[in-house]
Order: sequence, then structure tokens, then C-alpha cells
Amino acid sequence: MSDEYSGARPTAPGPGGWVPRFGMFAGPGYTGGRVWGSGQVPDAQAWEVRPTGFLDDVTRTHDINYTYVEQTYSGNDAATEAARAQAHWQADKEMLANMLAYQPQNWLEAQYRKAGIQAFVAKADVSYAKHVDVVGEWNRDLAGIDPDFPAMPVTPHGRAVWSAPSLVHAGATYTSTGMEALATSGVNVQVAMLFNPHIQPGNIAAQTVSQQGEASDPQAELDYSRRIMVPQRDPQNLDVFTAEGYVDGKWVTVWYDSDKNDLVRAVFNAGQKESETFYHGAQDRGFAGKKYDHANFTVTRQNYLNGEPAGDPEALPPVKADELPALAESRHTQTIKGLVTQGEAAVYPPAPTAEDRAWQDGQGSLFPAPDPSAARDAGEVVPPTPMPAVPASAAHAPALAARLNHVRQDLGEVLRSAGFSSEQTQQVCAATLNHYTRHAILGAPDRFMLSRDQQHVGVLHNHGLHLSEMPIEVAWRQSEGAHLAEAVRVQGRTEGYAPGVAPEQAGAPLAPARV
Repeated sequence: MSDEYSGARPTAPGPGGWVPRFGMFAGPGYTGGRVWGSGQVPDAQAWEVRPTGFLDDVTRTHDINYTYVEQTYSGNDAATEAARAQAHWQADKEMLANMLAYQPQNWLEAQYRKAGIQAFVAKADVSYAKHVDVVGEWNRDLAGIDPDFPAMPVTPHGRAVWSAPSLVHAGATYTSTGMEALATSGVNVQVAMLFNPHIQPGNIAAQTVSQQGEASDPQAELDYSRRIMVPQRDPQNLDVFTAEGYVDGKWVTVWYDSDKNDLVRAVFNAGQKESETFYHGAQDRGFAGKKYDHANFTVTRQNYLNGEPAGDPEALPPVKADELPALAESRHTQTIKGLVTQGEAAVYPPAPTAEDRAWQDGQGSLFPAPDPSAARDAGEVVPPTPMPAVPASAAHAPALAARLNHVRQDLGEVLRSAGFSSEQTQQVCAATLNHYTRHAILGAPDRFMLSRDQQHVGVLHNHGLHLSEMPIEVAWRQSEGAHLAEAVRVQGRTEGYAPGVAPEQAGAPLAPARV
């Protein structure tokens, strides 16, 4: 087990209201599965609670950054207010980068991830407008990490257009379907899915029949064919969770022991047991197991006839833990973690330190500092301003030259075979390098690829864990030289952070999680 996460997960004390909760850490004033009032600082025990999965871990780190900012940037003067907004935004960007780079394999995390990204960017755009160009920085640093979250058009006043009703509706749907109750029940996301193999994403009904617009009916309230089964903690044994209800006309009971990692799903038809499926888990040896106690389950099913076992148990396909990425953290985040997680014993600086100020301003974060000369026309996203070529003697040029050779080796002949001219090929390769430097948070590139429709370039990162994409038309927005110069500028600002590279070995844009 991870030394960082050693605490048992509690069950959340009810829903979070307008902003729903997820796991043990996502939600306003919610840390370690508990609610903290205004001015309260989470104790050390709260930080030891094990996240339910990668997404929950991302929000735990976000809570750590916010706690540090609120304790250190505590003044009410205008200068401190501006600095606090900038520091909060750096914490938000670090969280958003991790969320955008992560593609959940389960509908529970996928639903919260989508709503969470939209809500946090909207909140930041509204809350930090006086001090931060949220939309501009989104378009420069975050847009396109996930192709489903592209650059945002800009209004004449430099802000995005948000639909508050749609954001509220997304949160209300997450709560009314029981997703919030499931995510905060105290089981990890893998086990939450084992409680609900009958659920089809996009076809989930409200948790109560009355919310579905139908008259209340005790029998209908027990029909979970399209409803989520929420594990209920046994008050006599806090390691045990149960759920029961009708699924497709059959009575189903689920029992799970989190200490033994055993789950049993029994199905009854007309009052007699029809089958019993046993899941026995052994903790996964990767991130998923060490950090979130996800497991690899062997699965067997015993069928019954007239209430008696019929034949021998049959082996079913095993359930494997998902391969999860390392958490991307700036050096600043790694530095303050040890302080914040001391809880009430932590002694914070009386004012932001030089390192805090540098992080707040974008130096030493996961992203380049804002370019004060960047300008945008109303109603459109303007690409980076073309820059003159940077001398090849620049300190970071050799590393970029090697990356550019990699791009040309992978894409050169492919592009020419697709009908691109030599000049166009060089321009696309330069744009691809520029794209990579802006998405280096996803890890070192394995391959550069051209899509079948020849409209996108894909970059496979970090041993195949992540894929970033660039529309070909981006290449035509500026010259080859401008793309290369922009890549050098971005690389120069983000040197020193790389997933899986210790600070003393730094040379690319991220630092590893502590496991």
C-alpha cells in the first residue's frame, strides 16, 4: 500500500448541493470524505484517506493546493486578492491538465470529469476575470489536450459564453441518477462498477420513481433495471457494503467486503436462487492498486436449479484493474504537499514566498507564463503571433532538433505519399513539433501519425498512455519558421518538468506523483 494514502474511506454525509461531490475529495468544502466549514483546515487524517481512483486523486492534489493558497495568501488588499486569484488559477490549470489527459474507462468517472471540466473553467472565467485571462490561457495551454475540449471562441470583452442552466442541469442529473451517492459511498470506482454491471451509460433513470415523473409505487421503487445500485455500509461492520433490488424482473443482492476484497452477486428468480457470482480480488501491483486499492478479480459463477447447486462452478473472464497514469504535478505542488498534509500541525509562511510568487506567475508551473503581448480580435481565437527564427545556439535547441528529426522520420514520407508538397510537409512537421511542446505534459512522444482522413496529426505519448491530436489546418496558420520559434519559446519556459523524472533529472514539462 502507498504510505501517502493509509486511511479508510468514510461515506459522505449526504449530497453536496448545487455543486455535487465525487469520491473523497471533489466538491466545495469537502476533503477526505468529510465536510469542512469556512476557515477550517482539514486535519492530517483527512489527507490520509485513500482516493477512489485517479480522478479523485487529481482533486485531492487540487485541495492541497487550494488549502496552501488560502492559508498563505490571506490578505484582503487588492494586491493579495490579485495574487490569490492567480495562484488559484495555477492550481485549477494543474487539475484541468490532469483531467483532460485522463480518459476514464468507466461511466462514473467519465460523467463527473466532463461536467467538472466545464464547471471549473466557467467558475474560473467568472471568478478570476479581473486578474486572469482564463479563456486566453485555456486556448494556449489546455485546449486540444482532449479533442473534445477545443479552443473557445472569444466574445468582444474577452470572455467565453457560458450556459448556467446547462451546467446546473449536468450537476442535477449527476445527483438525481445516484451517481453522486455511488461515487461517495466509500467504495472505489472499480467496485462501484461491480455493483452495477446492468447499467448502460446514457440510459440511467432517476434514483427514485417520483423523480421519473411517475406515481410512487413501492414495487417500482425496488426496480433497478435502469437505476444505479448504491452500496450501503453495514453499521455493524464498516468494511461491508450491500445493495439489493430488482433487475430485469429478478431479485439481485450484492455483498462486498472491502477488507477481504470479496464481492458476491446473487440472483433470485421467483423466490429461488438462480446464480451466485463470486469475485475475489488481489491488489493490483501498479498505480491502481498501490494508490487506490484497485484489484485484479478472479470470477466464478455457481448456477442453481430448484434452489440447489447445479454442476460445478464455472470460471468467468477475470476483471482487471485499469492501467492508470502517474499524477502530473509541478515542483511547487510536490514541495508544499508535505506541509499541507500535516493538517492542524502545519505552519504556513506568513506571506507568499519567492517560490510561491514564481509558481503563481506561471514560472515553475506545468505551463508557460502568459505572453503579455498576445492579443485577440473579438469573436475569434487568434493563433500565436509569428516569431522570428531563434538561433540554433539556444540552449534548448538541440533537444528540439532531435524531436523534429523524430517528427520528420515518422511523418515525412507519409505526408508526401498523401500528396503534400515538400514545403507543406516541412510546415506540418514544424507545427507538429510546436503542438508536442504544448502537450508535453502528457509525456515523451512515442510516435507521430497521420489520420486516415489526412485531417489530423496524432501524437502517442508516454508508452501509449495518451494521445493528443492536432488538426492539419493549424499548420497553415503560420510559417514553418514561426512554428519552430514558438516551439523553442515554449520549451524554454517549461524546461524542468517531466512525468517519471525526478526534479534533479528534469528536462521536460512534468514531475512524477509520489507513490
